[in-house]
Amino acid sequence: MAKERRKILVVDDEAAIREIYNKEFSEAGFDVVLASDGEEGLLKAGEEIPSLILLDIMLPKMSGIDVLKVLKKNSLTKDIPVLLLTNLGEETIIKEGFSLGANGYLLKVSYTPAQVIEECRKFLSK
Repeated sequence: MAKERRKILVVDDEAAIREIYNKEFSEAGFDVVLASDGEEGLLKAGEEIPSLILLDIMLPKMSGIDVLKVLKKNSLTKDIPVLLLTNLGEETIIKEGFSLGANGYLLKVSYTPAQVIEECRKFLSK
């Protein structure tokens, strides 16, 4: 029996970032769902029920922090692990993300796509 492919939702407003992660995660054997703003990310999280969400903080229409708040209050999405993937390294934002239920926090500038995939695999194997 074939192993079920894990589904990753990438919510990022930068098209180049979405394209890179779509390619890299697909090549690593994941199914990828993309969203370009907070509202679309919430919608797709509820429709697709991904195994993990990579969520940017600075997003149009609805911030990643606000998306996280809604995700964690919704019975369908509250248990989906969320990794914040952002360039915001401010301690107050990091603490807020964790207090709202984020499972991890990755600075975009500090991780290559391969390292991000490895971090996602670690979270999915828990």
